[in-house]
Amino acid sequence: MKVSYNWLKDYVKHNFSVKELSERLTNVGLVVDTTTPIDKDSCLDIEVTSNRPDCLGFIGIAREVAAVACNELIIPDVDYATISEDVKDITNVTVKDKELCPRYTARIIKNVSMGPSPEWLQKKINTIGLRPVNNIVDITNYVLMESGQPLHAFDFDKLSGKKITVRRALNGEVMVAIDGSKCTLTPDMLVIADSRKPVAIAGLMGGRDTEVSDTTKNILLESAFFEPGNVRRTSRKLGIRTDSSYRFERRVDPECVDWASRRAAKLIQEIAGGEIAEGVIDRNYLKKEKTNVTLRIARLNSLLGIHIEKDLVKDIMERLQFKIISETKTSLKVNVPTFRGDVYREIDLIEEVARIHGYDNIPTKSNIGLKPIQENKFDVVVEKVRNIISGLGFSEVITDSIVGNSQNQHDAIWSDNSSIKIVNPIRQDENLLRKTLVHNLLRVKKHNQNYGIEKTQIYELSKIYLPQKNDKIPEEKECLCILGEEGFLSLKGVVEAIHKHLNIEHKLESTPYRFDLFRPGKSAKLKLGGKVLGYIGELSSGTIKGHDFRSTPCITELNFNLLVDMANLESSFQKIPSFPTMMRDLAIVSDEKITWNDIRGCIESLKIDYVDGIEFFDVYRGKQVEQGKKSIAFRLIFRADDRTLKSEEVDALQEKILENLNKILGVKLRT
Repeated sequence: MKVSYNWLKDYVKHNFSVKELSERLTNVGLVVDTTTPIDKDSCLDIEVTSNRPDCLGFIGIAREVAAVACNELIIPDVDYATISEDVKDITNVTVKDKELCPRYTARIIKNVSMGPSPEWLQKKINTIGLRPVNNIVDITNYVLMESGQPLHAFDFDKLSGKKITVRRALNGEVMVAIDGSKCTLTPDMLVIADSRKPVAIAGLMGGRDTEVSDTTKNILLESAFFEPGNVRRTSRKLGIRTDSSYRFERRVDPECVDWASRRAAKLIQEIAGGEIAEGVIDRNYLKKEKTNVTLRIARLNSLLGIHIEKDLVKDIMERLQFKIISETKTSLKVNVPTFRGDVYREIDLIEEVARIHGYDNIPTKSNIGLKPIQENKFDVVVEKVRNIISGLGFSEVITDSIVGNSQNQHDAIWSDNSSIKIVNPIRQDENLLRKTLVHNLLRVKKHNQNYGIEKTQIYELSKIYLPQKNDKIPEEKECLCILGEEGFLSLKGVVEAIHKHLNIEHKLESTPYRFDLFRPGKSAKLKLGGKVLGYIGELSSGTIKGHDFRSTPCITELNFNLLVDMANLESSFQKIPSFPTMMRDLAIVSDEKITWNDIRGCIESLKIDYVDGIEFFDVYRGKQVEQGKKSIAFRLIFRADDRTLKSEEVDALQEKILENLNKILGVKLRT
């Protein structure tokens, strides 16, 4: 809400500077974001919360300033002279949907003189960023900003049948709005129509065919109350947002509807020389219910922790225009004005007193004790693992715990027992608790693929629910599932990175494992210290075809609880080596049944002190290798802690390793 500093003084006299006014408004909950000097004025940009639509007009802001400054609120006079002709003899208004339009008023103003607005009016609306159009449009905008009540002026002579009908739109009706946009309407939208077609979309914008122009002589002035939810839905559906819709969406003051109409009519009479027909058409279906709230002084003081006298509380209420109906020694019965729809409980009144009295006057001392606690191991490992995986380019996803039967289409990962059924599920086709995360990640990949993202690097860290025999309580297992697009070895490298950064002492072992979900020869069971950590593999062709994937993702699901149990969070120090390394790249030929794990284990079994690392980097099958065989390339890293190794020493160690590989596994050096 943009507010002119000088314009605001029309409604409340105060001596605050721009800075002081900004601070006062901020202290009562209307945060002033920025102040911009404009000529001899300043524009204050105020953040108005959604529960305070009364402050979406200058008078609402002035009411707050008057309460803070203890000054009188100045409400403009709306009395005007009328001609003898009655408005009901000129036009008629029919409201067919009283729920979406509980109040609609119409006035007729004849013989207006169209032209530019006077300088004072143009200057005021310019200050808050509005563009002057003509005197009639500028007046409706002026009153909108003044009162917070939107208005619309129709060229009365362009209305077919010279009458208004407020109804739902017919399916497929089209209206060209004032801004030139072509709006295709649906029956859930409320429109203002003449005898032939829609001439405005209720709460949003008028139509181009009936807007006022240089040739306009007679005006029908609309002021109404439209149901906020319908205005919001229509605005989003059509993609139209205006100052009017912004206010209607947050609920306008039903008692201000007629006042704003009279205010605009008076200004049109003064500025454009209009003749106002006698009376008003007011279709009012609002229930006149008064909101009365009792405020206990003892309760107020108890909650705020200070002592405020009843007379001061009464004064604050009256300054905010809350009417005191009755009072006792200990309480006040307050009538809430219609513009404060957010106030309906005692605690709301207490908040009003607190903010006007000043939050800075409320003590901040507290008897609540604070005791710091240390993070548990699980939380630390979770944070560490998330940082590792995110740093490798994966995005975290969160999926539903309740799934359909798709998780039973493949062999079970963690349990062969039937999935746990949910009583009264939200969706009938999804009534099972998930017992794996894999299938949810496949659904996420499919969703992203449908939106044009061919490759998806994602992970989820969450619980699965494993059924137990004899109706025991299900086991809640914390699992980590990762889906990668860079191949089997790349995803295995992610698991190895997690293993390394958690300082787990046990070696990560992988053994071939046949699984319906994975491609044969590209899947493995992962173990730590003899315990199953999880499974990893490239998706089988059947799985890829079933999901219509256009890439070949790999996926792994790990028992995260085992990672937590084996993680070593103590900081460790390793001295930087003083002597250089020597590396030898070897390629050996082995039977297909020999795995890299077998090769590495055979080398490690020699327990050679100078072997500082063993790194796999390639596997080859092709014409240069006989059928049933494969070529595996790896790197041996040698280093001594006390000296630089000689080439002859490394040659001897390499020969020893090759002899042992040939003896134990029957592999040969590839030539």
